[in-house]
Amino acid sequence: MDTVTNPGRKQLNTMATAMIFTAATLSLVKDSFAIPSGHFPDSNFLEEDRYSPGFLTLGQKYSIAIGSTVVLPCKINETENSSQYVLAWKRDIAVLTAGNVKVTVNPRIRLMPVQAHTDPHGALSTGYNLEIRDVRNSDAGDYICQIGSMEPKEIVHTLEILVPPKIDYISPANKMDIHKGAPIRMECRASGNPAPKIVWSRKNNVMPNGEANKTGNVLDILHANRHSSGHYKCTADNRVGQADTREVFVNVLYPPEIEVEQPIVHSGIGHEAQLVCIVHGEPTPSVVWYQDTTQLGITEQFSQQNRGNKYSLVIRNVTYSDIGNYTCQASNALGKDRGTLSLSGLPTLCYFDSPTLSSYRDQYNISWTVQSYSPIREYRLFFRLASKGMHLLHHEKPLDNHIYSDRAAAAAAANSHLYNSPFSGSVSAHGGDQWENVVIPEMNDYGAPNHFFNMAPPYATYHQPTTIRHRMSFQLKNLKPASNYEARVQARNDHGWNKLSSIFHFSTRSEVDMELEPSAQPAVHGAGLLDKGLLSSSSSSDTSTIAGTHFHKSWTLSIFIVLITTHLLPSLRAALSVVAV
Repeated sequence: MDTVTNPGRKQLNTMATAMIFTAATLSLVKDSFAIPSGHFPDSNFLEEDRYSPGFLTLGQKYSIAIGSTVVLPCKINETENSSQYVLAWKRDIAVLTAGNVKVTVNPRIRLMPVQAHTDPHGALSTGYNLEIRDVRNSDAGDYICQIGSMEPKEIVHTLEILVPPKIDYISPANKMDIHKGAPIRMECRASGNPAPKIVWSRKNNVMPNGEANKTGNVLDILHANRHSSGHYKCTADNRVGQADTREVFVNVLYPPEIEVEQPIVHSGIGHEAQLVCIVHGEPTPSVVWYQDTTQLGITEQFSQQNRGNKYSLVIRNVTYSDIGNYTCQASNALGKDRGTLSLSGLPTLCYFDSPTLSSYRDQYNISWTVQSYSPIREYRLFFRLASKGMHLLHHEKPLDNHIYSDRAAAAAAANSHLYNSPFSGSVSAHGGDQWENVVIPEMNDYGAPNHFFNMAPPYATYHQPTTIRHRMSFQLKNLKPASNYEARVQARNDHGWNKLSSIFHFSTRSEVDMELEPSAQPAVHGAGLLDKGLLSSSSSSDTSTIAGTHFHKSWTLSIFIVLITTHLLPSLRAALSVVAV
């Protein structure tokens, strides 16, 4: 390609424009003096140029990322008169090249001759491609490759510049402090080609409405709360280059809010207990612990810990005086809040773990587990024949955890060392249905009930039980075949009775079921080996009716069993050890 010096470039540009203008003028002259077909057959005056070359390239649109290089093709078929025609590149009306001469002074534009090529039919092609390096936004537009013939021919390439996204505006710029309940508005705008898509997301969290993200320039939160705090990210993306992102930190200011991890914490004398409050607030609140109305400091007995929002009061070597109510109080410049907890020595709720279908027609081995840091003294088991509409039981009014109306008598029962409870027998529940109940003492390792061992007085030292999980089984007899029953149970340790368990449903087998081999019974522990009639006696001389059977009081037999297990059995073991020696 020929080059032109700077002094002659302007003149050449004028000449190239004149050449193209002349070709266009000749085309207009031809149209004005067009000779009808068949006239002047021997004349060549303005004869149609049958030998002008044609384009082998079609005009098209090019979408190029900014900073890239693009080559716009222009290939023509070679004719015997091709040398008489000028191939020029233009942008709008500006001439960029004419023939093999570059007219524009733009250093990023280069004329690239097409190497002559012969196709399988023997046709020869040539032309000039236009290369544009490091394309910019200003390069977008139409580029025309034109053949300066009697009838100008041209193809048009459209160049679109793709621009990566760029966030031009975000509000607030970095951080927003806002009070609880106030509205939050964040805005993000970006430029690029094509127009970027704006998506809001939250760093390491979902959006306040539970969604993963939100599309749009504006993000509105109507009422700020503590869950609104966090880092919000605006992402602009148009699939050109890398997406652009900016972050806004929203800091919601609010008074303390306390969640108690466990309202009732069960522990035992000599054990360690941990009371936990989850405290939220901005600014960060200060937390103070109270036992009743007494503020607690850090001592050998009490220690206070916090990790993040979790504040703990640790009580080492729990004593009787530590059992009671506690309060965690949090405060900051915007207000205060408190949470209440209870340190309890009572057993947890009992949980039934026996199968729901009995292996027998008239018996059922019912079992349950309970956790207690203190030894279990006795259990109180309630059961009754379920009504026909048993499926409605879950919608009934729940039974009062204090079944007995005489609370003073119930308290006396809790402190009783007697083998039999004065409340054994039938107990009336709501709706007139009769709950049968039986008091079952927990047995120690020697088979004696724990009732006959003195309870530790306040502040006295005693050995901790080897396990806090206790399991009990009991054989219910004289039940109705093919019937549905429901049961509840509660346990007593040195601190008193726990609450009644949830209602448990079980069924006895029918005559048809008994033709099948019964399943194996779970292991029976402690008082489960005793007959129900022995354990369900009353302090009065009357008998108690349980599931339609009379259970007689048997003080003599009870004392006899205790004497054997507590006195004769140790002596017998000692005698056997002497003989063995």
